[in-house]
Amino acid sequence: MLELLFLLLPIAAAYGWYMGRRSVRIRQQQSQQTLSKNYYEGLNFLLSDQPDKAVDLFIDLLQVDEETFDTHLSLGTLFRKRGEVDRSIRIHQNLIARPHLSLEQRDLAMMELGKDFLAAGLYDRAEEIFLQLVKDPDHSEESERQLLSIYQATKEWWKAIRVAKRFKRASRKALMPTVAHYYCELAATETDSQAQQKLLTTALKTDSQCARANIQLTRMALAEGKEAEAIGHFERLCRQDGGFAVELVDAMETAYRNLQRLDDYHEQLEQLLSKEGQVTVLLALAKLVEARSGVEVAQQLILAQLKRQPTMRGFHRLMKMQLNLVDSDQAKDSLILLSDLVEKQVRLRPKYRCQSCGFPGHTLYWHCPSCKSWGQIKRIRGLDGE
Repeated sequence: MLELLFLLLPIAAAYGWYMGRRSVRIRQQQSQQTLSKNYYEGLNFLLSDQPDKAVDLFIDLLQVDEETFDTHLSLGTLFRKRGEVDRSIRIHQNLIARPHLSLEQRDLAMMELGKDFLAAGLYDRAEEIFLQLVKDPDHSEESERQLLSIYQATKEWWKAIRVAKRFKRASRKALMPTVAHYYCELAATETDSQAQQKLLTTALKTDSQCARANIQLTRMALAEGKEAEAIGHFERLCRQDGGFAVELVDAMETAYRNLQRLDDYHEQLEQLLSKEGQVTVLLALAKLVEARSGVEVAQQLILAQLKRQPTMRGFHRLMKMQLNLVDSDQAKDSLILLSDLVEKQVRLRPKYRCQSCGFPGHTLYWHCPSCKSWGQIKRIRGLDGE
């Protein structure tokens, strides 16, 4: 009897092995049948013009593991770039819910989820995620940059300044021109003039080349009747960035005139014209020359500059001057018609363009509405501009 049992043991083991394999095959077949069913269901959604349901089903089919983790991240990023933020959030939340992910993978998924919330305008939820990730050395700088985007969008300038000051030395130095704009934004919302001046002075200490701070200081001084102070700020702006000085050229004439310093104003305009060649400066100088030396001298000045740098505005001003010298009524009517056409064309053309992305506009924005860069929108140069 004992011998018989020993003989039956290999048979029992073989039967157990066979049944185990058979069970595995059955489960695999069932899984394949389920996948096949879902796959064909997904194809049916695609063929019946229901791509949203098809994509959702295919996402469910793609199991999260070491090999497909990057695929999920890329798919979520693709949806976000296409503007389908809801799907992107779903994918990244699905990743984070997986218990077997490594800490590094979880942080990567959290970073992408924070970007999803930011793209969706859910700033409070995005801020919460980035404040967690900012403590991780591998994600701190990226999290800080995302926090800056949030605080810029919500106009929380003090928070933005504190975050910018936490950057590493090289990155912090590159951010200082942007931080100077934050101080200027704070000054623009301040009602007390002394507080405004203090913030603008801090902006200049942060970035000595901040043209915006000098422009705001000049306008403040003009509004308060401090014309000598305004001239000081304006002349510093001319030395600092003549391209932005054109914003104040017309407003400064009264200040120089009231202080009987028109010679200084004339000299400053000549320096700006030789340095920048902008037509706004040319027209202001021509106006001064016309009052002092007559129309013909002013015309010669404009004509000489137009030969070097032709502009529509300069040409329009020259035609206006010619109207007083034309005797024939027919010629005068033609000149008036041509002048009106040029004037309409000048008004239609944008005055400003972002140096980073090319965004055009009729207004000077310090923060580009398109690419979100600071201080890159300047007057357009060339035939249609300055």
